[in-house]
Parts: sequence; structure tokens; C-alpha cells
Amino acid sequence: MSTTEAQTHDNRPTAYAAPHAETYSLEEVVRISGLDAGTLRWYEEQGLIETAAEDPYGVRAYSPVHLRWLEFLNHLRSTGMSPAAMNHYVELYRAGDSTIAARRELLQAHREMLRAGARDCSATLRYLDWKIGFYLEREAALERAGASAASVAEA
Repeated sequence: MSTTEAQTHDNRPTAYAAPHAETYSLEEVVRISGLDAGTLRWYEEQGLIETAAEDPYGVRAYSPVHLRWLEFLNHLRSTGMSPAAMNHYVELYRAGDSTIAARRELLQAHREMLRAGARDCSATLRYLDWKIGFYLEREAALERAGASAASVAEA
């Protein structure tokens, strides 16, 4: 699922609440996830998602589980999480419930990094707003000075 799709009323991603087909073709997954086929294959090669089943003709069949993982990985990737960190999370997940605390901690650490980055961006935006305001004031002052000089020259 794309990271821009709506969430349910209880804040679950839509992939968890929407009715699902039994399987999805590569083309459907590309359309739904917003990823290209090469990226999907790379995710499979890296072990970030399970390899899609193939029918006797070699056509890949993705499940709703693949879509949920792709939605989650899209979110992580869009926040700048490295493939290595994503892979670490997947390894923890596959190790079972004994790693729930470690998964939570990994996500909490990533969230804190994002919050720090957001604070830095906010400070930079405030500075840029100030600098733009400074230039607007300077431009206005120069226009006034130019208008005053033109008035004096006309008089």
C-alpha cells in the first residue's frame, strides 16, 4: 500500500482493514505499493519480504501479508531508515515474540531520530523565514529609497 493512503478509524494502516484478494500479481502489487518491480525483487533478494510464490507458469503471486510488509517497509524507507536497519527489524520479527521488546526499542530509537530531525528542520525553517523577511524588508527599503530619490530628482 502506498504511504499516502488513509488509515482506518482506529489508526491501523488500511492494508490491515481492507478486504483482500487471495493473491496479487506483480502488476497489482506495483500499482498498490507504488514500488517498481525491480524494487520488489530487491526487497525479496535482501530478505525484507518473503519470496512470492510462483504458479506452474512462473507467475509471481503475492499475498496480503506481502502488501502489509511493503506498506510498513515503505514507511520506514520514507523516513530514511537504512536497508540494514530494516533487515535487522525483519530478522527480529522472524525470531518471534521473544524479540518484541527489541523491535519496539528499534522503532522508538528511529522515531526519536526522526523527531530530532524534525526539530532541526523546524529551526532551519524559522531561520529561513527570518532571512526571507530580512530580504523583503531590504527590498522594500530600497524601493522606498529609489522612489524618494526619483521624487527629489523630479522636483
